[in-house]
Amino acid sequence: MITPAALALFAVPVALAALVPGPAQTALVARVLSRGAGEALPFVLGMVAGNALWLAAAVFGLSALALAYEPVFVAVKWAGIAYLIVLAWKLWRAPAVEPDAAPRRAGGILGGAALTLGNPKAVVFFGAVLPQVLDLTTLDAAGIAAVFAVQVGIDMLVQSAYVLGAARARRFFRSPRRLRLANRSAAAMMAGSAALIASRG
Repeated sequence: MITPAALALFAVPVALAALVPGPAQTALVARVLSRGAGEALPFVLGMVAGNALWLAAAVFGLSALALAYEPVFVAVKWAGIAYLIVLAWKLWRAPAVEPDAAPRRAGGILGGAALTLGNPKAVVFFGAVLPQVLDLTTLDAAGIAAVFAVQVGIDMLVQSAYVLGAARARRFFRSPRRLRLANRSAAAMMAGSAALIASRG
């Protein structure tokens, strides 16, 4: 049976990795700055689901399989890059008015998932951390559920903190001039995230 100490040892590197801002967090902050926090939840859920799938790949010994089918994940990576570029273009050209349309939840979920699933380094991270803190050969269903609960809980907490921080910053952008600045800054952040992802191996 998994011990609380082992879960704590797993939680520390997971929390640190989640706190370090990367392209997905940059895209999340840009989304909140441009559209508000209302559209953030689907995007966060997509990010968390993508990370959970990578964790599943590591827990169930599919790391080698994922790496063997690298072209699939390269394709997902470029789909995520294309998604960010389209968002950046739309934000750059967006009118300086508060959006009235309801958020498109499916697009947000798929966008967040594409960004995390397009980064196979996540499965390498989980594959490196898990054997150091847990005995995967004796991990039962309850232990697996506890590992996923820790990872998903930490991921949701950290990404929610990013959303809250960006939402507070967004209050500053109320006039059309400031809103246009926010849209174009968000567009630059999106394009920068796409470039960063594209530059990684």
